[in-house]
Amino acid sequence: MVVVVVAAMVVAVAAVVAVVVAAVGDDRPRRKPSGLSPGLGAGWRPPLANVLAQRADLTFVEVIAEAVDPRAPLPASLASLAGRGVPIVPHGIRLSLGSTERPQPARVARLAAVAQRCQAPLVSEHVAMVRAGGLEAGHLLPVPLTRQSLDVVAGNVRAVTAELGVPLALEHPASLLRWPADHLHPADFLTELAERTDALLILDVANLHADRHNHSLDPARFLDRLPWERIAYVHVAGGVEHDGRYHDTHRHPVPPAVLDLLAEAVRRCPHHLPVMLERDGDYPSAARMNAELDAIAGVLSVTPAAQPAPRFADSRRAAKPAGGWNAAPQADLAAEQPDPADEQRVPAAEQRDLAAEQRDLAAEQADLAVEQADLVRALVDGGPDPAAFDPAGLAATRAALLDKRTREVAAVWPALARIPDFADRFAQYAAGTPPRGPVADGRAFAESVRTTLGIVAVAELLTHTLPRRPFAIRTGRSADRRAVAAVRLPGGAVRMLKLPAPPIDPGSRSSPTEQRPRTRPDQSATDPSPPRS
Repeated sequence: MVVVVVAAMVVAVAAVVAVVVAAVGDDRPRRKPSGLSPGLGAGWRPPLANVLAQRADLTFVEVIAEAVDPRAPLPASLASLAGRGVPIVPHGIRLSLGSTERPQPARVARLAAVAQRCQAPLVSEHVAMVRAGGLEAGHLLPVPLTRQSLDVVAGNVRAVTAELGVPLALEHPASLLRWPADHLHPADFLTELAERTDALLILDVANLHADRHNHSLDPARFLDRLPWERIAYVHVAGGVEHDGRYHDTHRHPVPPAVLDLLAEAVRRCPHHLPVMLERDGDYPSAARMNAELDAIAGVLSVTPAAQPAPRFADSRRAAKPAGGWNAAPQADLAAEQPDPADEQRVPAAEQRDLAAEQRDLAAEQADLAVEQADLVRALVDGGPDPAAFDPAGLAATRAALLDKRTREVAAVWPALARIPDFADRFAQYAAGTPPRGPVADGRAFAESVRTTLGIVAVAELLTHTLPRRPFAIRTGRSADRRAVAAVRLPGGAVRMLKLPAPPIDPGSRSSPTEQRPRTRPDQSATDPSPPRS
């Protein structure tokens, strides 16, 4: 009896405390519908691991989902952050939710596995297209802001969320071109997409700044039309203006205009926001990186209005419903379906009208598939420019895709990237070859210029082409005839071995020095120009 009375008193006290807190408000960070606490976050990348490990104020980090191996342990620095209770959000870039083709099941399954490996409260992706007509674009392309496109994206989002096991947040990407058929406001497109799929949204103020500069989008109007209760978190990033267009590079400092937009978003949002800095190359010093993070934290110190009650369950505690996170919308949709007996009583004329509408919708989506394929072909496969698109926007997008593709190959193939005139020579190769990923692109390009490669670049090529066996060996020669072998040892270690020089032709009147000219390892004997920096 005493235990029961004490328990009742504890419950009563807790209820009183809850009422008092609700009345006076609570300024402490609260777990948001996205599973993230308001405050400062950052994009985790290996070159930034030490800087981020020393920040005690991080409330979450984001990782590129495609860079995480779901079968392997997390990198030590990332695992350490997770051990401190810092949530990890996988950020996908390859699902192509805007394509008329359904997202590839293997990619969706991999994203779900990455989310499980990271114990993620949610995952995020882009309202964008990265492939169409069997071709990879190599980066995010905008979707048409039309009803037909909205139907396509909504269907893809539903299919993906049914498999993920955690909520999905959708980001609006920056772009250098627009579709000529656009007629929906970007914020209205996102709002209806979120409502139809029960998805969360990411507000990217850097992308908003890019669209203001490139497409005269009014940021105030965009922010006014957002469903703030669905904003999972906010992206901030740097960029640069080039040839009259703003490029969202993630490789340059955050400009003041982007921080101003962040301040405006914080002022308008009725609750505290999780906000993170993205950086994806040309990584700054620790001091500069910390200065950018501190600048964002300073903007977040502005106190917004009182926080409303969340509309969504805490995804860290909520179990995946049967049928996925979109099971409830599907159940509602099923409840709204007419009874078969009632359908039989529908006038024949109405049935014909409905069938005609369905045929029109299928035809419109088929037309959209052709238009998407034509755009990707024009950008990466030498196809003609699609009609009605801005030629300058197409040219800028084509150049940006090539630049990104070149940098990705250089990151995977550093020795190859040091050959003379690498960027120009790779551009000539890429002009007639669609992207296949940095590993495949680098290998194909290296093979195309193999007779000009120095010994270090040849060794790199051999390493990338070793068979996947416990023991394997490949040999090759550089442009100056030096021989090298790549050996894979049991356990996976790879060793490079220099082989004896080839014998000199007795009939040749050249000296040994002329047979083997002294060149730097990253410079071929056929091109004495200095390596490109």
